[in-house]
Amino acid sequence: MKSHFQIFKFTILFPLFFSISTFAQDPKQKESLQKLIETEKAFAQASIDKGTKNAFLEFLNKESIVFDKSMSVNGLEYWQNVDFKGVNTWQPIQAEIAGSSDLGYTLGSFQFHNNTAEEKPSAFGSFVTLWKKQADNTWKVAVDMIVSHDEVINSNQNVTENYPIFKPSELKNQVVLAERMVFMNDHFYWKNAKTSLNPFEPHLSQNIRVYRKNLKPIIGKENAKVFLKKTYDKNLVYTGLKAISSNAGDLVCVYGVISGAGKSGTYLRIWKQEAKDSWKMVVEMVDL
Repeated sequence: MKSHFQIFKFTILFPLFFSISTFAQDPKQKESLQKLIETEKAFAQASIDKGTKNAFLEFLNKESIVFDKSMSVNGLEYWQNVDFKGVNTWQPIQAEIAGSSDLGYTLGSFQFHNNTAEEKPSAFGSFVTLWKKQADNTWKVAVDMIVSHDEVINSNQNVTENYPIFKPSELKNQVVLAERMVFMNDHFYWKNAKTSLNPFEPHLSQNIRVYRKNLKPIIGKENAKVFLKKTYDKNLVYTGLKAISSNAGDLVCVYGVISGAGKSGTYLRIWKQEAKDSWKMVVEMVDL
């Protein structure tokens, strides 16, 4: 039986432990994430009000990346030249921000309508969008990727907010170090899957979301392990093209191309530093 002193000690320390575990939700980060979510919703509304093409041209930054025909291409150039007919509508369901409040991502469901947003959609899917804060403190799209699958109904209209759980040490060249570290992790993740007996467990975050074409999202570490073990194709080669890190070095996006076995495609992974030098994958989208 616990003594009164033990109970008193726990009562005093519990708020301290709780405050440590949630330290990252400081006012600046919360304000920045709220602004990011507002920008995502404004982006979606612009697609309805101004047309999908005009919305992308307004919200993408100059170096933005989208994916077309198993290739990564400049987003602005793609949307300037594409003859897009119809309207995309979408709803964010989750958003996360880096500790430095300069990089974040949103994900959710989209629908394609042949003519107007009011008509019944003819196609569905999921999206992942990487956002980067600009010099004027506005948010612009850095990377945008989708996969098509059957309709997913999201009954909860609120956007789940995720914050950092680990603050990296202040180091010089933090961005460069984080990008190099995650780029190597990303490379060895797929390479070790060909030979390792347990390749997925060490790399997956508890709340990972895995996206594949023609499949509804796979949510959670246990579900992802079962799915990846069953479906992983050892004949495929994943070639990372670029890593994009937050200034804090705690959130990094890697995107690249897939080849092998007569197939080609693209992929995007978002990695989060959950403890010192411990990177976990929170999002993986593969379009193959």
